[in-house]
Amino acid sequence: MKPWPILVLLFAPMLSAQEMDTANFSSGRTRATLADRAESAAERRDFLEIEKARDPLERRRRAGDFVARYPRSWLLAAAWQLSAAASLELKDYDRALAGGRASLRLLPENAPLLIAVAQIEAAGGPAPQALRDAEDALLWVSVFAPPAGIKAREWARTRRELEAAARLIVARSGARNLPPWAAAVPAPAKGDPLRYAGSDACKDCHRAAYDSWRQTGMSAMLRPLRDAALLADFSRETEFTDPASGATVRTGGGGEPYFEFAGPAGWKRFRVAYVIGSKWQQAYAARLADGRIYVFPLQYSAIQKRWLNYWATLDPPGSVRTQIARFPELSPATSYQRNCAVCHTSQLRLRRLDETSLQDAAFREPGVDCEMCHGPGGSHVSAMRAGRQDAADGDTPPFQFARIDSWKGTMVCGQCHRQSAMRDLGPRGEMNYSPGRPYFSWLLSQPLAEFGTRAFYKDGRFRETTFIGEAFMRSACFRRGAAQCASCHVPHPADPARNRNSLRFPADPDRMCLQCHTALIPRIARHTHHPADSPGSRCAACHMPPIMNSLLFRAASHQIEIPAADLTERFGQEASPNACLLCHKDRDAAWVTQALRHW
Repeated sequence: MKPWPILVLLFAPMLSAQEMDTANFSSGRTRATLADRAESAAERRDFLEIEKARDPLERRRRAGDFVARYPRSWLLAAAWQLSAAASLELKDYDRALAGGRASLRLLPENAPLLIAVAQIEAAGGPAPQALRDAEDALLWVSVFAPPAGIKAREWARTRRELEAAARLIVARSGARNLPPWAAAVPAPAKGDPLRYAGSDACKDCHRAAYDSWRQTGMSAMLRPLRDAALLADFSRETEFTDPASGATVRTGGGGEPYFEFAGPAGWKRFRVAYVIGSKWQQAYAARLADGRIYVFPLQYSAIQKRWLNYWATLDPPGSVRTQIARFPELSPATSYQRNCAVCHTSQLRLRRLDETSLQDAAFREPGVDCEMCHGPGGSHVSAMRAGRQDAADGDTPPFQFARIDSWKGTMVCGQCHRQSAMRDLGPRGEMNYSPGRPYFSWLLSQPLAEFGTRAFYKDGRFRETTFIGEAFMRSACFRRGAAQCASCHVPHPADPARNRNSLRFPADPDRMCLQCHTALIPRIARHTHHPADSPGSRCAACHMPPIMNSLLFRAASHQIEIPAADLTERFGQEASPNACLLCHKDRDAAWVTQALRHW
């Protein structure tokens, strides 16, 4: 089998200063060089010197020197990949494998590198690891769009070659069943598009689920003021002064809440028309006469019981939406339709995709409605009302999550729970649904190397909860098992007020893991090395540590991994948080290494 050439395509371009918590679109992607991640001029120069070397032996030497000189660099994954590529040219397959494995540990979504590594692993005959790597390559090829700047024709050819190489490894392994993502992307259906019925059409037959959904955060992603419960107190006029800029904003109005912004001509008032969120934090938005909606820069934290400039906690310093005094300019940066609507409203549509028209997008329902997850239900509703039995299968809406595979179920949730998901317009201007496909949520991801360093820890794990879907897709539970989001979460729980995370088993969170890992049930303490009733014996404590930045709190990582200490030893606890050290704060990574070795 001819070794696959390790491409640098997935590393070459990168978006600089990518903002979190905003919509991504397939058009308008900009380019910067990977070397921009360097933390000093010397580091940048030395990295570029690796790429300049024509001789593979010299290139590998320079890559090794770079890793030794900058052991905590953001560029280690790229340096190790360049080393692996040089070793492959030199037919030094052991060192190519070592470099490839080191790179993939930090950025596992590199399909060309996975295939090259799998081919080396399979050279001596069928190998379980080669099969796993080939299957993972098929996954990431299915998920990710081509890197920015790569021509469509070039990428189409490369993708076909990648898939063919991966499938050959799978075929030679003797595996009988491909994972669900290995199937081809469904082609748009011909004929009449599927029809939407609206959430109210569901309540007659599905009353319990409907009533629960109405009390969840999903339905409250956006609500008109008249339908919303306010977390902030607008009953008296108060002032908020931004500590960074010194700008002042007033709030007040009681039952007709407003925000006022100081300017050269005096105070300018905007009325609240919509409320965004209902649990941990709440934002507010104004609606203009022409239908455009703008989100106020101040949000109210239910956790800290105070106003805050939320965007200042996410965006690069100086970005437009962090400057609260500039809100009256009504910049596209604060446009609800441009930045929020694809995940906070349902059945969004638009005439054309550009920065101006984006702010004119219209939606069928505020919040995340039934059909955003279950698909268009018009045909189903018509059949039920006519007394006809509606045929249900895994590909025809309305979806029953118990009947669709983990890949499709995860992609449905990934419409909104993947920061990297890219939007484009469908044939009828649709943005967050596609009425002409068997299932409507197939959104390609922007390559992760195009996001700025704020998205990650230095060990490659995701830092922000906007990437929680990407983190879950890295987990063995998803890639090797049959887990999907609905395995642990239920969008319409029996008691939404108390079960705010919509957990499937809120009274016994370990059960979400033990429903699959049944062999561990009689030997919890032996597995965890902690007393069975202690916090250290909870599955999430070790495998889902709270290291992801959310709304002013740390949320559980959904990468679902086994704690390791060597990367923490390399990067430090702040840049590579280890689950053990979150509790054992008086210890260090070397102690964790010894403890795990002893276990």
